[in-house]
Amino acid sequence: MNKIIYKPSDRAYKVLVQGKILAKKETPQQMFERTVNTIFNVEKNLKIPIAETKLAKDKFAKFMAEKTFTPGTPTLTNAGRKGYGKSPLCSCALIPVDLKQKEASAKMIKAYYKQNMGSGFDLTPYADPVKLLIWLNNLALQETISGKYDRYIGNMANLHISHPKIKDFIRTKNKKKLNYFNLSVIINDAFMQAARKRGSFKMMDGARVSAYDLLKLIAESAWNCGDPSFLNLERMNKDNPLGNIAPYTSAPPCAEMGLTEGETCQFAYINISKFTTPKGIDYKKLEEVTRVVTRALDNAVEIGLNNFPHPKSTKIAKLKRKIGIAASGLADTLLYYNLPYSSTKARQLAKDVLSFINFVSKSESVKLAFQRGSCEAMKDKKNNKYYKNYLEKRYDFGTGKISKNQWKELDMYIKKTGKLRNICTTALPPAARVSILMDASTGIEPFFGIPAKVEELPSSIIDFVKKHAPLNVKEILNKAVTEGTFKNTSLPIHAKKCLKTAKEISPIGHLKMAAALVGNKGVVDETASKTVNLSSDATPKDILNILFCAHDLGLKNISVYRDNSYKEQPLKL
Repeated sequence: MNKIIYKPSDRAYKVLVQGKILAKKETPQQMFERTVNTIFNVEKNLKIPIAETKLAKDKFAKFMAEKTFTPGTPTLTNAGRKGYGKSPLCSCALIPVDLKQKEASAKMIKAYYKQNMGSGFDLTPYADPVKLLIWLNNLALQETISGKYDRYIGNMANLHISHPKIKDFIRTKNKKKLNYFNLSVIINDAFMQAARKRGSFKMMDGARVSAYDLLKLIAESAWNCGDPSFLNLERMNKDNPLGNIAPYTSAPPCAEMGLTEGETCQFAYINISKFTTPKGIDYKKLEEVTRVVTRALDNAVEIGLNNFPHPKSTKIAKLKRKIGIAASGLADTLLYYNLPYSSTKARQLAKDVLSFINFVSKSESVKLAFQRGSCEAMKDKKNNKYYKNYLEKRYDFGTGKISKNQWKELDMYIKKTGKLRNICTTALPPAARVSILMDASTGIEPFFGIPAKVEELPSSIIDFVKKHAPLNVKEILNKAVTEGTFKNTSLPIHAKKCLKTAKEISPIGHLKMAAALVGNKGVVDETASKTVNLSSDATPKDILNILFCAHDLGLKNISVYRDNSYKEQPLKL
């Protein structure tokens, strides 16, 4: 087979260099080869036939070079790299520490930071969470200043809504600059019901407070600085197949999944815009890509098992072997099919594709289990929900490609055989840098905004304008980049609807897309990193209404960001 060439675009190359994903003096091709080789060399330890490994490895390399998918940036950074030989290939971790023991905690936190993972911290067990938060942020700051790390140190800190210090926690970022932490408030259905009825809510110390006033405070803080976000761990644990064994207590920096103590996860991102054809999505190719990505991520789990700083991470990884196949390129895909982001057809297309990825990845996980063995949780028939019709209850719907009966048959087969290699296989984490590496739009989000130069416009937008107004392309593009919107151009009305950016799309449009994918009957195992982007003139009352609406739609988490509310926002909307 001819050598497979990996060639990033100029913009992607900048990400590889500036993000320190490339080692010093390393070329993108060398990074590509060390990543592919590292991920598949581990199959020797699993006693997989050499010819089978080579076939899977060649597929993986071909699809990655074609930008149909990419592993997460920690995998690209760590895999086979000098100095990271004993690092797992994970993107996130809930670091197992007792923050009352600061010296020991600092040592363990630094060990996880060194492995380029984003981290989650549940501050609910502690009497003074704000003091601990400031200490943790200062630790991240000092570690960053040291220059020892190849990845930005990102963290999530969460606190339960019933904690006596919750008001101080909510206001923290209004008063202090905490660059290394996102904040989230853990809410539950009882709190939201009390807030809607303007009733009281019982705190941990027995005091009763106005639930509505607390929710209003959250909305005001989010309006002011973008934090805190919402995290409904109660709903996450309801859908957690091991909720009785390993309940979620926190989340990664962008809340795309629940994490139990010590838990980690590795991601790969499928660029769904690479499967578009005039006749519809190429599901045959999507199946092939999904299967090899599932296999590769399971290999990544295997690589990490004995390389974690704490044995709890090894134990939970063996128990669950959790992986996260994610998606990018949704906005590009919808544009190809002339679908506005807020439309019913757009949501259905997204559901069809992600349901298919979820189903195929589960099927492949069963296949891997027959060859490699099931994860340890499959030994626990009493507490593992897969033995209690989990998939049928969780995904009892039909989509354009996967029917209710198919989920039911898979569910029964797993229950009967006890074969499943990976407890969870799909999630929707943030996908900024990885999307750039694939020349794709970001994750499941709409286009964030219109760049200031025509040459910086995504090719999907340029192709779309050429298709709908071939005689006025230059004029339309110049006007759009000047004004930051296509709404005043000469494009047809429907075309302009398709080109609405994040802050031009109504909040309900954002929320309905998230609900379709990760709501009560969503199509993804975990949840999504999803932000409702608002224009600068949005009000705290607008945000309050969004929080109620998100809860009513069955969402497990939501972030709200008002344009220019944070002076150092990384991307101009």
